[in-house]
Amino acid sequence: DAQVKPRSLAEEFIVKIARAVEEVMQREMVPLPQGTTIIPTEYTIFLSSEDDKEWQGVKRRGLEQGLYHILAERAKEIAGKKKLETKTFAVQLRVDGTLEKGEVRVQHSWEDDTGSKTSVLARPKIPTQQPQPKPPTPNNYPATPNFTPNPTFSANQPPPTVQANNFPLQNIPPTDSYQTSESAEEMTHVKKRLTELYRLEIWRGNTRETVVPVYKNEIVIGRGSKSKPVDIALAGDPEISRRHLILICDQAGNFSVLNEGRNPAMVNNIELPIGQRVSVSPGVPIVICSYLLRIQSRNQ
Repeated sequence: DAQVKPRSLAEEFIVKIARAVEEVMQREMVPLPQGTTIIPTEYTIFLSSEDDKEWQGVKRRGLEQGLYHILAERAKEIAGKKKLETKTFAVQLRVDGTLEKGEVRVQHSWEDDTGSKTSVLARPKIPTQQPQPKPPTPNNYPATPNFTPNPTFSANQPPPTVQANNFPLQNIPPTDSYQTSESAEEMTHVKKRLTELYRLEIWRGNTRETVVPVYKNEIVIGRGSKSKPVDIALAGDPEISRRHLILICDQAGNFSVLNEGRNPAMVNNIELPIGQRVSVSPGVPIVICSYLLRIQSRNQ
């Protein structure tokens, strides 16, 4: 409780932040005609550079969760007899280089879509995954006349005549990458086939959900949003940031990761520092909250 006298310097700092946020809650609280009240849905707490360095890792996660718990209780008390209409809110920590050690600054937001914010609540229980249907293999494709999966052609042999609806089509000579129709109104752009660099296993719980082929040297992994799109989206875990991890493969085939998430990410059970590039080997587990990823190199 923010009203209880602190017993340590760390607790005193948490209470100081909670009181600053509480002042914003009281100032911005809006009573509604139907006997309810609302508060801002997001609180950005700015710390000094020294305090930001001091509150990292498990200590920072404890600060965020402690603040969320204290403020959730204080919001109900401030609302009093009125029903609190705001069901959830987000708390996030940032750095303000102009602040001195021990100083804090609070900025609020009335955005409706708290779903795009990274929550600091405890992780939800992982639901039991339903088995996914296996994709068809070349041996169980639907029966189709004259259909042969993955046909091969000799380099010195011209391509065969294609039969479609009993009308033979003559062999088409190769052309440039741009092909035009007779009316010259449409052009078909033949794209260069991408090269698969590696594959990424995605696990949740004890279930491997999918294996994703990767064609780019640098991909972004996270929960994603319209304003912050990602290459691989990890859904269903509010602790995952919209942009949580960057996975990099250099020209020599070496892998590295860069952590951008507010909540921790780990490589081989070692927590990744935020903003620092760390090497990772294929097969080593990369944990992002409730997800586990593994790199499959082309040699595997």
